[in-house]
Amino acid sequence: MRFGEDLFAPGVGLLIAGLLVCLPMSAGAQTSQPAIQYGEPRAVCEVTDRRLDEASGLAASRRNPGYYYAHNDSGGRPHVYVLNRHGRICVTIRLVGAENIDWEDITSAPGEKPGTFDVCVADIGDNKARRENVVFYRFAEPEFDAVVRARGVIDIMPKVFRCKYADGARNAEGFAVDPRTSDGYVFTKRFDGTCYVYRLAAPWRATGVTTLKRVVSLKFPDASPISRMVTAADISPDGTRLVTRSYAGGWEWCLPKPDEFACIFERTPTALWLAGEPQGEALCFSADGSALLTISEMTPTTLYEARVLKNEERVEP
Repeated sequence: MRFGEDLFAPGVGLLIAGLLVCLPMSAGAQTSQPAIQYGEPRAVCEVTDRRLDEASGLAASRRNPGYYYAHNDSGGRPHVYVLNRHGRICVTIRLVGAENIDWEDITSAPGEKPGTFDVCVADIGDNKARRENVVFYRFAEPEFDAVVRARGVIDIMPKVFRCKYADGARNAEGFAVDPRTSDGYVFTKRFDGTCYVYRLAAPWRATGVTTLKRVVSLKFPDASPISRMVTAADISPDGTRLVTRSYAGGWEWCLPKPDEFACIFERTPTALWLAGEPQGEALCFSADGSALLTISEMTPTTLYEARVLKNEERVEP
């Protein structure tokens, strides 16, 4: 959602001045030395197509390398737009029967067969915490062959998963799926910087309403609330890294070995220096996990990429 839509919330006016700041930690914050370092964010392309005028989610295609799924925020059409690395919308995926109440994130998940992948759209925004249910739309990744790109449009009827929180309605903007278990994780957004994590256990149930239970509250180093307000999340393709972003940078949690993913929440995150975007609400790992990509809600917008540094490129503390 656009930050200005939240002006009724207490204390938000004090945060507006920090929107353009990309410093996630306060001066006294301490984190452990990251196992992975990223290079300076670089512009990949500019996106000027006004169909994507409020980009709130981003996910790398696993079946079609070099393409990215993106969608608009609340009230937009129930469409997923496929971007290439030149900033062009190549394909529009129209989700038949879906509704965009407040789409906030999109991610990849393991498909039914080994080596296949699904796309998951999270309709989880709830600024006033009034929604009885939130919704997840899931569909198998299509192939963007020449015929599909020539048509420019695909109609897909997604599977629909309805959920509610065990402890009452929540506003959330981050959603990610563990690629090893297919468990989904919802990350709430609060103006005090607190982030609760709720688990959507696999296999997801398409009948009835699934109750999401809180599993943890994210632990951040000492930092300003605006740098801890989660606006997007993703999990690396190998399931060992979790990233979140805010209006002022981001954070990364790493597993030193392929433990159970839930162990990642016990570790201390490191700060991510993301591109300074005025309305940053989307990020994802690249399909191979070698980079982070971000995009903002503004129009026109820029797709940025920060690549993992090789050992010889790393900066020692």
